[in-house]
Amino acid sequence: MLSLLIGMALLPRDPVADGFLNVPRDARLRMYWRIFGPAWQPSEIDYQLGQAKAAGLGGLTAYFMYPFAVDDPAKGVVNQKFLSDEFLQTYAYAAGKAKYVGLRFGVNGGTGWPFGGAKVSAEDAAHKLREVVVKPGQPIPKDHVIAAFEGRRALDLPLKGGYLPKDALHLYVESPTGQNVKRASYGAEGPVLDHFNEPALNRWLESTVEPILKAAPGLTEALGCDSLEVYGSNWARDLPAEFKKRRGYDLTPHLPEIFDTKNDAGNPVRFDYWRTLMELTEERFTIPLAKWSADHNVKLEMEAYGTPPNPMTAFRSIDVPTGEHYEWRGFAIQKYVASAAHMARRNIIGCEAWTWAGLPNRLADTLSDLKLVSDMEFLCGSNDLTGVDYPYSPRSAGQPGWVPYYGPTMNENNPQWEAFPGLVEYLNRCQWMLRQGDPKVSVALYLPVEDKLPRGGMEQMQLDFLIRDHFVTGKATSEFGLQNSLHHHSALIQGIFSHGFDYDGIDFWALNQMTSLRGTQLVAGTSQYSAVVLPNIEALEENAAEKLRRFAEAGGLVIAVRRVPDRAAGLRASQVRFRENIAAIFGASPHAGMAHLAGKGHGVLIGEDEGVGPYLTQALSPQISFSPIPDSVGFVHRTLKDRDIFFLANVQTEPVRLRVSFPRNSGSAEAWDAMTGQISKLPASGEISFPGRGSMFVVVRKGGTQAPSQSHPALQFADWKPTWHVSFEGPDAPVPLETDVLNSWTEWPGGRYFSGIGVYQADLDWQTPGARAVLAFDEVHEGAKILVNGEPAGYIFNYPHQLDIGPHLHAGRNHIIIRVGNVPANRFIALPDDDLKALRAKFGARFSLPEEKQIMSGPLPSGLIGRVRIGS
Repeated sequence: MLSLLIGMALLPRDPVADGFLNVPRDARLRMYWRIFGPAWQPSEIDYQLGQAKAAGLGGLTAYFMYPFAVDDPAKGVVNQKFLSDEFLQTYAYAAGKAKYVGLRFGVNGGTGWPFGGAKVSAEDAAHKLREVVVKPGQPIPKDHVIAAFEGRRALDLPLKGGYLPKDALHLYVESPTGQNVKRASYGAEGPVLDHFNEPALNRWLESTVEPILKAAPGLTEALGCDSLEVYGSNWARDLPAEFKKRRGYDLTPHLPEIFDTKNDAGNPVRFDYWRTLMELTEERFTIPLAKWSADHNVKLEMEAYGTPPNPMTAFRSIDVPTGEHYEWRGFAIQKYVASAAHMARRNIIGCEAWTWAGLPNRLADTLSDLKLVSDMEFLCGSNDLTGVDYPYSPRSAGQPGWVPYYGPTMNENNPQWEAFPGLVEYLNRCQWMLRQGDPKVSVALYLPVEDKLPRGGMEQMQLDFLIRDHFVTGKATSEFGLQNSLHHHSALIQGIFSHGFDYDGIDFWALNQMTSLRGTQLVAGTSQYSAVVLPNIEALEENAAEKLRRFAEAGGLVIAVRRVPDRAAGLRASQVRFRENIAAIFGASPHAGMAHLAGKGHGVLIGEDEGVGPYLTQALSPQISFSPIPDSVGFVHRTLKDRDIFFLANVQTEPVRLRVSFPRNSGSAEAWDAMTGQISKLPASGEISFPGRGSMFVVVRKGGTQAPSQSHPALQFADWKPTWHVSFEGPDAPVPLETDVLNSWTEWPGGRYFSGIGVYQADLDWQTPGARAVLAFDEVHEGAKILVNGEPAGYIFNYPHQLDIGPHLHAGRNHIIIRVGNVPANRFIALPDDDLKALRAKFGARFSLPEEKQIMSGPLPSGLIGRVRIGS
């Protein structure tokens, strides 16, 4: 590395390389700082902010949650009532201290999720419309009746008490959803906010969020809004009037039709119904929230999906569109967010990173797991991770301390914290590189909104999961979990990117409002699409069909997969106009594999999902080419004036060797290793070897100078067999020992249920200072910090478990220390269960009980296992 730095000093400054080696704060990893209670106090705030800064983090987002313990002043635990003077003073202290130590600081709006709480009146709470069937002789509900039908005959309202129906009455009743904020802090309990009511939103912001911002003027950088989980919310008070204004007909006579969800006859009106509510979500919640945030000088970081859903056009209002999930082989929610961000020209794309990686085990996630999840989130388009979780846990709580009901968590109570800075350093470099230039995306994947809105039920609309599962090949996985994400698969989507094309999802709102035709391409923000893929779609919004026709006639490629859409969505849509547009694209009688000329472009029906990727390679130039076609390697492509940047990641534990070519390559190609910060020449053959869970950046320059790079001959390894002196740090630590054989602590006396640090020490005689000396371990469980002669040499936490310590060795005897941290689950499963009676008696049951003891059959391997070798 020293020679590389010297070489860089002799060349003209390269700002991309400068940032790669010294990542600025704004591009560094942040984490959610979950404040339980809130029971926080200045001395612990000082300590935890110092720990976060020392780990290399760029900032924290405060997120206030349920109480974890009853008051115990002797241990520094006093639950402050949310928004009390004491709470606001502590918030101001934390925000000021964060600025002092050089950390960015944000806050999630309110407590728990979704928005709501103690300041929400019954009038401002979320409402729902439900169908109630009243048989003759039964009482009529006292809730607000919107409409009443006997059979299909509408009845005048209000219904009189003496009315005697001959048949069952179908009443459409408006009432509160009854949902309260999930995981609320002490004093923040209350109903969820009506997300279709702009005045209610503003009242809530002024009463709940504004006092927090005013407590620390100018010190809060961003306001977070978690995913929308307003369950059962399907009604706006003025929906009938808004519906008629937007859709051109009365909603009320169609209520029996749309609540009969087993009958497809109601599909056109159900589409119009949810379309209207989605537009209201954007206009009355997302846009006003963004305006309020701007007026209060904070950036809005919003997860604008869930229920109620937003159209993709809503992302134009959000400063940092934020997602989650990491099913990179399918259409993950993170990909949805990144797609909308590209079209809205938002370069910073947030991610709630790592949530429930080890589902359902919160305490066994490894740093290698978190790297893999992060890589998949990068492949889904993110470049601004906020890690889940950095929990506030007072030192008096011991280990594992205060841990949320979900995972993973990372603080000093997790023994892997020793090596966590190595992961942070890697992620910081990745985020920096993935913000350079513009994203390069060449295919638009049309999202089947028109098919899903009519069939998603009437209680609520979980459009994100309906769209995700539309693309699944085989069985859909459940939400979250690293193993789920590795099994989640879409033959269509994997075929697109494995053949060298990146893609955006696009809905009809975005297509109609955010795209324009430029030559033969459909342009939206930073994306320029040469092809649009319609994935097994039945219905299209009529204006979207017209836009696709104009795209094809201008020279674009439109691919229908498995079927050609056969109708326009919505009750008042013109089916004649729709059929004319579809016929112009695909012809009057489309046949699979037969292209139809449409002006300068063409449309084609592909009979199966697997055929789309190969067809794209025939019709268009890929962004990158692989040989052989991989099933475990993904890519992200960004373009600058002088270079192209590719991020490549292997998601499997087995190594992969590929030949990679870059069609736009007119200069040199370099491998930039975000794990080490080293830059090396890519072989002229384009052959790249990825270790298991390995990744790299390839920088393809378009001429001119290049960064200095290093190349080395293949390593030759020899076994190193010292006698290791091993000691332990942490609660209930085993006694020290000496050993020539490295196996799991769980097999050593006192080590079976130990979670902490194992300190391995040995001396190494070395005669060639300055030469490479790559330490290689068979297994490391789970993260290691290595010191040579008392100086830090680096970290090991991922395959292939190697580190070059050569620059730190001198001639003669060198002292090697390897500090290894394992997972916290081993200690947790041996501890007695917490007595939650007092906590729940005071605050209620606000979080789920842990599951580790039920799902773990025993402790997990710990420490160094197997051989240690030295490569030179």
